[in-house]
Amino acid sequence: MTKTWKVSWSSKLYNYKKLISDFKNNINSGIIYQSKGRAIMKNLPQINDIVHISCNKQHIMTCIVLTNFIIGGVEQVKDEYNIGDQLDRLHSSNNTYLTMKIINIYENPVYLRGCQRTWCTYRN
Repeated sequence: MTKTWKVSWSSKLYNYKKLISDFKNNINSGIIYQSKGRAIMKNLPQINDIVHISCNKQHIMTCIVLTNFIIGGVEQVKDEYNIGDQLDRLHSSNNTYLTMKIINIYENPVYLRGCQRTWCTYRN
């Protein structure tokens, strides 16, 4: 059964505008490596789950989960859109990530409040 999730990004830590621009200009294929964060999760996103991305309290994009969480080295998940040194941020350097694909970019984002955790269940 497909679940719907919400992921919150910080514009201070993630250059989402460049990601969106690169995606629109076919520089980026729309593949995103999303960290699990530090929270202990009882339920995890699964392949084909839908993910709504919130940044600055705006619904900026929707993605689909392509992989389950993978544990790997930082060099495998170097994300060029991360701002600053990824190694300084335990949240993004804990070596646990999954892969998502952008399926929709919102030209006129609407309000979508983020959550304190990276991942939370999405409720309309």
